[in-house]
Amino acid sequence: MGLARTPWLPLLCLLALAAPPVAADTLDEPGARAALAGLAAPKAAARLAALEELERLAHVEPRLVERALPRLKTILRLRSVAERARAVALLARVPCPAGRALWLARLDPHEESHEVVLAAAVAAPGDRPADADLLRRLLGVLKDPRATPERRALVLEALGPLDGAGVDLLLARPRKHEHWVEASARALALGRRGGTSAVRPLLALLEHAQLAPRIHARESLVRLTRQDLPPKAKPWRDWWKAQAGRLPVAPAPSEAGPRYGSPEPVHVPHYYGVPIPRRGSRVVFCLDASQSMYGGGIESARREMRRALMDFPSTHAFEVIVFNEKLLPWRERLVRAHPVQKLLAIRYLESIEPTSYTNLYDAVEMAFGHAGRGSRPRAPAAKIDAVFLLSDGAPNRGRHRAAKRVIAGIAAMSKREIPVHTIGAGEEVFALLMAIAKATGGEFIDAFE
Repeated sequence: MGLARTPWLPLLCLLALAAPPVAADTLDEPGARAALAGLAAPKAAARLAALEELERLAHVEPRLVERALPRLKTILRLRSVAERARAVALLARVPCPAGRALWLARLDPHEESHEVVLAAAVAAPGDRPADADLLRRLLGVLKDPRATPERRALVLEALGPLDGAGVDLLLARPRKHEHWVEASARALALGRRGGTSAVRPLLALLEHAQLAPRIHARESLVRLTRQDLPPKAKPWRDWWKAQAGRLPVAPAPSEAGPRYGSPEPVHVPHYYGVPIPRRGSRVVFCLDASQSMYGGGIESARREMRRALMDFPSTHAFEVIVFNEKLLPWRERLVRAHPVQKLLAIRYLESIEPTSYTNLYDAVEMAFGHAGRGSRPRAPAAKIDAVFLLSDGAPNRGRHRAAKRVIAGIAAMSKREIPVHTIGAGEEVFALLMAIAKATGGEFIDAFE
């Protein structure tokens, strides 16, 4: 990388800040009692309203959160994604030591499995950019030798918007033996931090040995500069030199607006050579892990999917459905391509051992179920741009096995609106996969070419 790899933990002593003042308003005790009671209401809407009111009141009296902790813990364990996201954000924003300890414990993909809740936990510190207590707690995790790379990554991203002498330096320089997921998170954190001081370390990350940090560094640079250049250091360095170290005056455009209104980006991810060009693409991968895939077949498939996932910006979303005789979905929902989710998906793929038979049709039907199609539609239906199907053998398990029924069923779900791109890893199934691709408007790829 472009920056020297110097140890950065001694820099932590530079990050102490004065604690923010406590609000002097008077607590509405009847309102506090009502909010606390509302956390245990039978309906989710009432609990969400109580969380909102509790956050308003807790800024007046932070100790109110301590009174609410038992019910907040219940929400974090048992309630909906929306409630958990609201609760974990509340715990970070209110200066209650016990509550913040609970928030920090949840800022971990091994404690909280849903990416929406993790994103809320990461984003919460952005509302309090000058908070010494938050800094100390986050830095404590980074000093912990037992912290996993994915936990470190989430903490680094949460540091992005926080003020403090030395935070810029901490995010700019890699720690010794830094994992690629941590480097990717630093790239996203620098994008959240913004300003001219973020550009040089992002340029350095464009020279990282791994693809994912380069992709996320480009993602942050595009957001900060409004330039659409490839994830390579030279064109970005040339542009920055021409700018004389100044960012464009106009603010970066909002991510809101028509989903596909912007032109095709300069850099496009691919899977087996098939482009995934749309900004914010949402795709489902169906991967054959039957016995015949054992050995080189599954290793090649893992390698290609790992490369594709590493190439995704965090605005893309994906799901992986592994299939043999059974269906083995990774998340059972489409997940934003955050660096931590990429790492967890790659680990899942590495844990799969090929065995048993080939249930091809049901796997594709599960993929279309995310779009509200097929015999098992999910509600609410999600937008899906493409399904990718890799197999090496003819289907011999599942609802449909005969080629004509398989093709007709998949074509009916696709309606030529959602293409099924097929990858043949065995000649036995080439004819079937070619027909599926043709019937759905997809492409067929020979995995051996």
